[in-house]
Amino acid sequence: MGVTKKKAGVGVYAKNLIDSLVSNDELHLFVLAQDDDSDFDYQGLPNVTVLWVPSKLLRTPLIRLIFEQLLLPLILWKHHIDVVHSLHYSFPLISGRAKNVVTIHDMTSFSMPEVHLTFKRLYYRTFIRAAAKLADALIFVSQSAQSDLTARFGSPKGISAVIHHGKSDSFSPCWDQDLLQQVRKKYGLPTRFILYVGTIEPRKNLVRLVEAFSEIAPLHPDTALVIAGSKGWMYDSLFECISRLRLEARIFFPGFVAEADKRFLICAADVFAYISLYEGFGLPVLEALACGIPTLTSTTSSLPEVSGVAALAVDPTDVEQIAFSLNRLLSDSVLRQELHKASLLQAARFTWQETAAGTTRVYWDTFNNAIVELV
Repeated sequence: MGVTKKKAGVGVYAKNLIDSLVSNDELHLFVLAQDDDSDFDYQGLPNVTVLWVPSKLLRTPLIRLIFEQLLLPLILWKHHIDVVHSLHYSFPLISGRAKNVVTIHDMTSFSMPEVHLTFKRLYYRTFIRAAAKLADALIFVSQSAQSDLTARFGSPKGISAVIHHGKSDSFSPCWDQDLLQQVRKKYGLPTRFILYVGTIEPRKNLVRLVEAFSEIAPLHPDTALVIAGSKGWMYDSLFECISRLRLEARIFFPGFVAEADKRFLICAADVFAYISLYEGFGLPVLEALACGIPTLTSTTSSLPEVSGVAALAVDPTDVEQIAFSLNRLLSDSVLRQELHKASLLQAARFTWQETAAGTTRVYWDTFNNAIVELV
């Protein structure tokens, strides 16, 4: 399996999945990792071999594509790999004896092409289409993602399994006000705020979140909106909206938040808002639920699978509904307490150990199918 250095989104999935798989001594894992990423150093584990790849070979999409299609097959052959798990759509089209398992995170390159840059859209579309036809097994991170692919391409050729993400054990309620104040001070944040965590890009629906915040801002003069995450792409409209509504003093951008700080940042928030237009899974929602924070999310795609009845869900295109629900979450103490209890119960259903167990079953099923084919 190959991994990315970036610890957001797919990077979080890769790190937590592999950390949970390495304890299974029935598997011998070969992990492809960038040579400047110490997070994947599993020295001392006899069932794990880390194959360090020069980061310059993965620096750009084109060079990465050449590596995956020309060099990776040689690595698979050299180490007699039985099953290769590609964690992010693309996979080696020529893999020799190795069987391909591919994780499909979402179908936005088809359903929302406008939110992707041209090369990335074509890249994802090519490999998702190929995976549906050629992969020996597909892992979907939600029922929603599986349904979207099946509706477009029909039933996949190989094994098809829905395996949800888990939550890290580090995400839990924090009642230590000193720690919460420290994270506010570190990122320059006010005492009360609504929080979004994730990449800044069109699919995350941040313009409508800002518009909804502008409607309730006069009702909550001591509350800010915090948009935490790296700039992704096509984000100019967000800053134009903030300027047009004159909300520069009420909206904070702390940038990318270190994983060690994320729990405390979430716990310091009054409300967590994640009203994305489409998510393959929506891990930030699960992390907020695990922290017991009142959460607002969308009625679309996989988000109802993750949130259950433990969050308020809105039509992400309805600014009035978003504003009404934000105000309710800030003002209704009874609702906040009910959601706190429900969110902890909901979050407990998702663990990385379960993710690893389901993934291991797919590996063995794929491997056993290969033996049957040989016989």
